[in-house]
Amino acid sequence: MTRFLIGDELGNVKVLRYIPDVSADQKMELKFLHAHNKSAPARSVQRLTAKKAGNLMMLASSFSDGECSLAALSEDDELSIGCSWQEKRMKGSKFVGTSITESAVTTCTASGMLSRTSFNVEDGITISEHTTGTLPSRLFDWRQSPDGATFCYGGDEVDMSVWDAERTFHNLSDAASASTTPGSKKRKRNDDLFPAEIWRARNLPNDHLGLRQPVRISALAYLDSSANSHHLVAGTQFGDVRRYDTKSGRRPVSHWKGIAKVAGVKVVEKGFSEHEIFVADGGSSLYAVDVRTGGILNGYKGISGAVTSIASSPTFMASTSLDRFGRIHSTIAPPAKAGAHQEKRGEVLDKIFMNTTPTVVVWDQCTTATKNKLQPNEEVSEDDEEDTWNQMENIS
Repeated sequence: MTRFLIGDELGNVKVLRYIPDVSADQKMELKFLHAHNKSAPARSVQRLTAKKAGNLMMLASSFSDGECSLAALSEDDELSIGCSWQEKRMKGSKFVGTSITESAVTTCTASGMLSRTSFNVEDGITISEHTTGTLPSRLFDWRQSPDGATFCYGGDEVDMSVWDAERTFHNLSDAASASTTPGSKKRKRNDDLFPAEIWRARNLPNDHLGLRQPVRISALAYLDSSANSHHLVAGTQFGDVRRYDTKSGRRPVSHWKGIAKVAGVKVVEKGFSEHEIFVADGGSSLYAVDVRTGGILNGYKGISGAVTSIASSPTFMASTSLDRFGRIHSTIAPPAKAGAHQEKRGEVLDKIFMNTTPTVVVWDQCTTATKNKLQPNEEVSEDDEEDTWNQMENIS
């Protein structure tokens, strides 16, 4: 059984469970965790993130009205709101990133308003400290590394950049950064890194006409992160996907053009298999891509709306889209040899209508013992093969 958490355009938070070993009409269970108050104005859930903190499963939510909340989620799907706070610097912006560690929630808006809220869970969920900072504006995506040590961002004329999370909040404050904002005109063309900045990508060379290529980073994901290097992938509004290795220079180590066919890349998510990512465009296409070659492993059919969010787990992958469906997908590991033919394909296993448009989906970070991911060349065991022969009819 795999559990996903879904937020929608009204502010509802729901839990979706997928149970493969039951009858077809009972495989998907959808229930409310947090229902929107109908008497209050609608506010969409823009970001969700889950993390185990001690013995509690913590769920952080960011809403379009600037409110952020932190709650404890039980295994029985009971949500207990612990604390909430307001991002007072929204001013018509939106959240492009929310991340949670065992002790803090970090949020970032499209206008570059960064904040970190530290919390304690010993005697209930309480806020211990709230710190703010400023990043460049016109951001499209912001991601924190799995270990919480770094974060990256990108946007409209803002190329990918990696920052040290701890040093950022020691060196940045609203007052101190007002005169040296990374996106200000004085520093726009300066290649010098800021105090907490670890690495910054360099724009692609000029095109065949000698014209500068615009920067339009629309989606980001960490592939791998260590103390010495960071492997990242970025999607652009032009439909391209780029792979970066911070140890190998500032330009992409791979650049695959035209993977997204309609309206550019909207979502990029790392898969649980090695060399696997999922890419969705502004149409209705969702692909599994091999990051060794940039080749499309398979496309998922039957999606009639643009994908709004992707959540990968060790067993299944979930997606939400503008057609108001939540879908569960099977995933197939890339072939052991790059570029080798792969017969098995991932597919849409099931879907459920959501009544309202879902905006974000995340996995609850709990592993299960059920095995549902097949290797591309997985072999049948001798016992299974013997059972197959024994069950065959003997024709004399």
